[in-house]
Amino acid sequence: MKAQPISMRKMMLGAMATLLTSGLSTATLAADYPTKPIQMIVSFGAGGSTDTMARIFAKYAEEELGQRVVVVNRPGAGGELGWVHLANAEPDGYTIGLINSPVVEVYPFTREETVGYSLDEIRPLANVVTDPGVLAVAADSPYQSLDDLVTAVQEDPESVVISHEGVGGDDHLAALNFAEEAGIDLSFVSYNGNAEATASLLGGHITAFEGNMSEAAAQIQEGKVRGLAVWSDERVEAISDVPTGQEQGYDVQAAASRGFAVPADVPQQVYDTLLDVTREVVENPAFRAEMAKLNMPVNPIYGQQYVDFIHDSHDRLKALWEKDPWIEQ
Repeated sequence: MKAQPISMRKMMLGAMATLLTSGLSTATLAADYPTKPIQMIVSFGAGGSTDTMARIFAKYAEEELGQRVVVVNRPGAGGELGWVHLANAEPDGYTIGLINSPVVEVYPFTREETVGYSLDEIRPLANVVTDPGVLAVAADSPYQSLDDLVTAVQEDPESVVISHEGVGGDDHLAALNFAEEAGIDLSFVSYNGNAEATASLLGGHITAFEGNMSEAAAQIQEGKVRGLAVWSDERVEAISDVPTGQEQGYDVQAAASRGFAVPADVPQQVYDTLLDVTREVVENPAFRAEMAKLNMPVNPIYGQQYVDFIHDSHDRLKALWEKDPWIEQ
């Protein structure tokens, strides 16, 4: 029997049916979302402030989603490894991740030749916490103020060594900003976390450490270390005895922002669901109470405002870096 030719009209109708079926399938999946556990990537190790926030958030998100939220730590390369996993994940809403600003937005230009992700491959969802920077010394340190530290550097530049947790991170940039304001050059050493830096500080191996308020507050309250400055526009209640940099004549503000993002091509309906869930968690008084106990200031920035925040920060920091690279410092 001779085969009948397929008309162009039939071919077009078949193609349209395939597209419609595919579209309906995607829409149906989005409407039913979520139907299985969600993976939450944390780009730093267990026990740190980012991990702690993630696990508390996951607990409340599970109540809203009706599915488990499984925290997966993927530390490495200062957070880059986890963000590569996030960028490359299937954009179906079953992988979300913590992003840490300003680190997530500086790697695409400070590591331009080697970085494994771009900001176009992830879609910011919401900021949750903005954690002010703190410069602290040991409790028995002779330095009582920023001016004392500046004078020491002017008299002997090698006498002061300050720690940070990675080149281009918020604490490193805060220290560089302070040095620029003071007209001095600082010596730095990098540690893998606040615990390591604190041990080195208390052991007399460094002069001061740059960290975040949530990491330093308990040690300041216990009298183990003394805060010289908090890099915010006003004093922080948890460490109200610590003056701001501005009070001491140094116009420095710095903070670590911690929020969530998804792979860039996640369906809009899924994105909206995750955004609604995030809003419910962040506005939950019980969640806020847990954050307050950990001295993590909740500072929600939702949806497109958070997208703009991350991209504006990238553009501003890239312009600064092109003018005066900090990568070798």
